[in-house]
Amino acid sequence: MAFDYYDSDKSTDVLALLVNRSSEMFSDEPLEVRSDISTYDPTLQMVDNLHLGLPEFALGLILLSVYTVIQLVAAPINLVRDSTPITYRVVRSQAKSFAPAHRMGYNFRGNYLYPGGGLPRLHYLDEGPAHAHHVLVLLHGMPFWSQSWIKIIPKLTSQNFRVIVPDLIGFGKSDKFTDYRVYNTSMHKASLKGLLDHLGLHQNLVLVGHNWGWMIGAGLAKDYPNLFNKFVILNTNNLPDGELVPQRYRNMAQFTRFAVINAFFLAFNASMNLLRELFPLSLLIKSLNINFTKEEIRAFMSPHLSVSECGGTTAFPLMVPVFPTHPEAREMREIRQFLHRSKKKTLVAYSEASLLPWISQGDFVVGNRLIFYQNLTPETTTTPFRIPNGGHLIMYDRPDVVSQLIINFVLAS
Repeated sequence: MAFDYYDSDKSTDVLALLVNRSSEMFSDEPLEVRSDISTYDPTLQMVDNLHLGLPEFALGLILLSVYTVIQLVAAPINLVRDSTPITYRVVRSQAKSFAPAHRMGYNFRGNYLYPGGGLPRLHYLDEGPAHAHHVLVLLHGMPFWSQSWIKIIPKLTSQNFRVIVPDLIGFGKSDKFTDYRVYNTSMHKASLKGLLDHLGLHQNLVLVGHNWGWMIGAGLAKDYPNLFNKFVILNTNNLPDGELVPQRYRNMAQFTRFAVINAFFLAFNASMNLLRELFPLSLLIKSLNINFTKEEIRAFMSPHLSVSECGGTTAFPLMVPVFPTHPEAREMREIRQFLHRSKKKTLVAYSEASLLPWISQGDFVVGNRLIFYQNLTPETTTTPFRIPNGGHLIMYDRPDVVSQLIINFVLAS
């Protein structure tokens, strides 16, 4: 597979590269629309097209063993924990908790609303001209919040774009349910739709999503097909719809390959299933970029200083459908079908994949998922972007490159 690489160490001007490629990548010429998704499985295509060496297999098998052991330990504990009634208690992070983020430059004017449906208060940024021609909705991933977009917001508004940047409920300056079991994709979609309705934004928006933010936004796009006219996908998972079942694959060798590819996430999922709100988020954040400073980690951690503030961060990993019986599996299947049939232009950009955290730069969790979207989305370029020298939070790690990609993509047509 061919990818475009951009390296800041080279003298080549990034914007010039983007402009030169715009006629190829972002032209209005229709691309070939693939056959109905029922005739093929993009997960199998991803598995078949990813190279796995001996180190990947060895590490994967170790992690799968860790996953199995942790799940066995967690099972009886969770039977007790999950037998308690669901609580809808809500907490609000204290203003002083965000001091590290403010020191790092998070000084935008905050806005708040109650999105309806009994949902708690939601915080969002609304930057740029109120009547801008281009309106971008930036959705953060896990365990981050609107602060993760801090470096590219000024670059986008300098192009007279309007950017709407919410904190999903459970994150950032939005209110937080303390019980992870309250969270689901329907709740997040409802809160986002309430926000956009409040702002009078009903069509022709640009969805820019990172990780879970992309998957929630894609679900909203599925429900309201005219809401967005372009998609930007940054370092996200492959819309898991319950893939860890041998009968889905042609043979055990193919199933084993998938399990190895997914081993890091499975180990993470099991750890979260065991530790729940006690999971060390600062350790997770540090693993996503070996160059994050202590002050940056404190800024990212601002909304999650107590156990009661970690319901949302606990929920997202557990909302990923590992098996097809998971309650979110149907939603992910429907999103896959929607995107496969969609003719909306899509930009896909990922950092490089890495084998291990804390040792090498790159994304060790979902860095190998880029090829999934290349095969799934009919309007996606055949040469997606690989951005070196960045980790999982690519728009924060490489803001100049990511913002230029987005600007060029939005303005192309």
